[in-house]
Amino acid sequence: MYQNKKFLSFLVVVIILLSSILTSASATVIKTKCSKESYSLSIQDIKNNDANWTIMFYLCCENHISYEAEKCVSKLSKIGSSEDLHIVVLKDGDEDGDSVLCYIEKNNPINLNQFYEWPNEVDMSNPNTLFSFIKLVKENYPAKNYAFCLFTDMGSGWQGIYHDTRNPNSGIPLMSIPTFADVFKRTTRNESDKIDVIVLNTCLMNMIEVAYELSPYIDYMVSTEEHMLEELDKGPKYIVQYKQVIQNLKNNTNMTPEEFSISFVENFNPCDFPMWALYAYMIFFKKGQYLPILEKISDFLTKILNSLPNPDFHLVKVKTSLSAIKLDKIVELEKSIDNLASILILNKHDQNVNNAILEARENVREYGKFFPKNRKNSIYYLNFPVEKLGFDSYVDLYNLVYLINRSVYKKSVKNASCQVMLKLKDAVISNGVMPDDPSNGLSIYFPENKELYNRYLWDEKITYKYENLSFSQNTLWDEFLKTYHEV
Repeated sequence: MYQNKKFLSFLVVVIILLSSILTSASATVIKTKCSKESYSLSIQDIKNNDANWTIMFYLCCENHISYEAEKCVSKLSKIGSSEDLHIVVLKDGDEDGDSVLCYIEKNNPINLNQFYEWPNEVDMSNPNTLFSFIKLVKENYPAKNYAFCLFTDMGSGWQGIYHDTRNPNSGIPLMSIPTFADVFKRTTRNESDKIDVIVLNTCLMNMIEVAYELSPYIDYMVSTEEHMLEELDKGPKYIVQYKQVIQNLKNNTNMTPEEFSISFVENFNPCDFPMWALYAYMIFFKKGQYLPILEKISDFLTKILNSLPNPDFHLVKVKTSLSAIKLDKIVELEKSIDNLASILILNKHDQNVNNAILEARENVREYGKFFPKNRKNSIYYLNFPVEKLGFDSYVDLYNLVYLINRSVYKKSVKNASCQVMLKLKDAVISNGVMPDDPSNGLSIYFPENKELYNRYLWDEKITYKYENLSFSQNTLWDEFLKTYHEV
């Protein structure tokens, strides 16, 4: 009997010990890799901790900016998350099996692939990848405010976003803007749970067409009408200062979404960036590390081209910009543009109105000149990027209507253009530009001639047409373009 009691006591002790071990295991401590180092993390310490902010970084870098992915994670890890700030990253570079989902602790980027059974290789240009990432983050790292920050190359305005070279489709396939917006529609439960801020760190995305598509699902948008520079172009001082902005947010997590959006612009240094002869060779092939002899040859050729009397054959000079847009003001702006388009169509036979449009189009601020008008000329253009061959179908909206207003006589056109300018000022809450740059925060599609209408930047055939955008379907702007160009 005594032996039985002794055995039962031993059995109880064993059960208690096992229970303790299993309970401890349920906290799920994982050891894995991120940025080539091993770390441990108690997921239970992080998951379901309501913070003031959750920042999502989507580093679609399986392209020529692959080096930026590791650099971004390294910079963010110097900041690290806190109780009131979650920083979660999905990064993908140009190697096989290098897609990593990370939670960023200070000096400790933690690989979550194993814990969430996330694949080691994904197509970042696939809308399901984007949807799955946002859904996972919102479910597991809840917060009062959410920001989504994108890094990728080949930003193409209304023509598309997200360039992943692993995408099996031919040419340079990009996610369409309606598809991009639909992901946010699904992740925000059809407008009921909006993303507070979206930061598009890629070229040409601050277009009225893009803003309108995203406006039902996102409150603030930060991006550029122009091209974004890489560090290789002019150095770290002239890129988006996300490290400083996130550090400021960590120091003050009570920052409002509007303040957070504006802080990107306030910390941005706009600059001019003259493209030079042999640009493509030195940047894409030599990664900025070119020989002095090549630099001298490039300088010599650049001087020759820029001394020609015809400015069409001068080399392109890019003036960078960054702007914050209040997206709940976009619908009123869209209505004013629709009204202006209607009046311009009505007066299509008025010579003064047509002359005002023609003069405005000839002198308006244009964007997109890192890219050629015709992809067949890419190799020539990227080494000799002259104005005449540069893509120029995106123009500053405010500058366009201001120039029309200045030279037109009809009061109806003047009044309609004034309304566009007023509504645009309401929508653009911060605008970072050089003093002599007439960029005002949002651009619009206005190709130079009918041959350029619906011409795709990256292939012979456009993947979806301008008419398929919500902005085109809900306004007469596409009808105006087709009437004006006789498309």
